[in-house]
Amino acid sequence: MEKILVPTDFSELAFRACEVAVQYAKRTNAWVYLLHVDSKKNADPTAANQKLDELKMHEAFSDINVSTIYKQSKLEGSIISSAKEHDIDLIIMGSHGKDAKEAGLVGSNTARVVRLSEFPVLVVKSKEEEYQGKNIVFASSFYGEVDQVFPKIQRIAEACDGHMNLLKVITPRNFETTKQTQELMSEFANQHRLKNYSVHIYNHETKEQGIMEFAHEVNADLIALVTHGRKGLSQFLLSSIAEQVADRSNIPVLSVKLPPVKPTDAILFPD
Repeated sequence: MEKILVPTDFSELAFRACEVAVQYAKRTNAWVYLLHVDSKKNADPTAANQKLDELKMHEAFSDINVSTIYKQSKLEGSIISSAKEHDIDLIIMGSHGKDAKEAGLVGSNTARVVRLSEFPVLVVKSKEEEYQGKNIVFASSFYGEVDQVFPKIQRIAEACDGHMNLLKVITPRNFETTKQTQELMSEFANQHRLKNYSVHIYNHETKEQGIMEFAHEVNADLIALVTHGRKGLSQFLLSSIAEQVADRSNIPVLSVKLPPVKPTDAILFPD
């Protein structure tokens, strides 16, 4: 991991995301990009850039390579375009927990970034505890298409020397036998040469609730999800589920989007 993007509105919540970025940067020698976006037409670039420079000089960023970016446009579009321009490896954003009564500038736009971003997005919650990223729940279907993007999650986990809890939530609508699921997950672990991991099968009425309940049971400090914006063969962790988990869970959530599927005229197992 070489480049981390942190959108900021200079709030305490956004600074929480900065602190997490610093932890990753120290472990991987990554460069941190601080992005501020003004969506107002009468915005003052001078004042905003001054605040960015002040944030850059904060003691939290000592011994860290930091650059600042200022844009006047829509927030989510500016985040995505900045990530592309600088070839970002990870976007870290602040978001209020499910009990928050007020949504900040960054928090209110997080779901749209999770939905649109082709880059990994780590949603950090407004919790006081220090972020560790060592006890990770990776919830998935563990079917073939997940293999395309799992290495991105694996690299982020390895940056923290994290333990990977491989989780498959079984619901009444998507039943699998225990033997079938165990074989599938073991094959996945072997294929990706995982060492520090454990396998878990969890039964629940819904996948999103099963993910969150299990994560709390094992005291996880990060939930990792693979997302896509379509219905079809995977039938697991659609964009909406990832957004729901990111929105409702007080545990930080890492989402990585699958590449778009090329259109085809073939009809395979239609819903």
